[in-house]
Amino acid sequence: MAPSNLEIQNEATPPDGVANVLQKYMNQFATHRGRNLILYYSGFLFGFEDSNIQEADMEGFMSAIYRMPKQDGLDLFLHTPGGSVPATEGIGSYLRSVFGTNISVFIPHMAMSCGTLLAMCAREILMGKHSCLGPIDPALGGYRTDAIVEEFAQAKKDIAENPNLALLWQPIISKYPMTLLGECQKATELARQVSKDWLESGMLCDAEDKASRIDHVLRVFAQHDTSKTHDRHISAQAAQKAGLTVKMIEEDATLQDLTLSLHHAATLFMRKKRFARIITNTSLIGVFCPAPQAR
Repeated sequence: MAPSNLEIQNEATPPDGVANVLQKYMNQFATHRGRNLILYYSGFLFGFEDSNIQEADMEGFMSAIYRMPKQDGLDLFLHTPGGSVPATEGIGSYLRSVFGTNISVFIPHMAMSCGTLLAMCAREILMGKHSCLGPIDPALGGYRTDAIVEEFAQAKKDIAENPNLALLWQPIISKYPMTLLGECQKATELARQVSKDWLESGMLCDAEDKASRIDHVLRVFAQHDTSKTHDRHISAQAAQKAGLTVKMIEEDATLQDLTLSLHHAATLFMRKKRFARIITNTSLIGVFCPAPQAR
């Protein structure tokens, strides 16, 4: 039986105990799987700033992957609120260039927004009943891109039908920067195109109904009128129904225990050490980004 969260905390009480405990559970997991392992974790649930996926994270992946036996494939543990679409595309493309499609993504809790997008570069996603993905439409300057495009389209339609409504829409539209609509359209299209390319060449490449499955995935994960809100939680069952290849960790009791123990050790490590983001292999080689000091 897996140790409880409290038992893992008690293991980590000596100096540097949290690092030792994290490495212990990473090695147990990697030994069981016989594959390379990288943790890509964020401290967003602890309120740490600077916890989103960003360009600088590529350095962590480069360090963690160096000298790995590439033929063994990769298990990527992912816990993130999302972040930059271009940064996510770069990371996913790099992982594909090293491991091909021999990538399994484990989501012990949450991988939202661009975290979900990154998971789509894998051949399979492994989740628990409590785990969740999220819509992949990006945000710019705090605005959800799909929602902005939808709002402009509605304004255009309303004004075309009744020009007097321009007076109603003018203060709403004027709050946005002049170039925002074009930027939102391009960002939305990029997220859709990246996910489609990865699904076509990886997870769904051999599916008989590939085109329809990809279309369904995009309707669920990349369409505002379907998802309704950017922070919507999409369960493993809902992701399977949408067309993604999702396996349940509960189907293998040993794998479930190892997955959850490692997740608890990783979140404890981040909270105790106050890291905003970590990218690390089983030797604890990678990049560890401290959370900014609270003001």
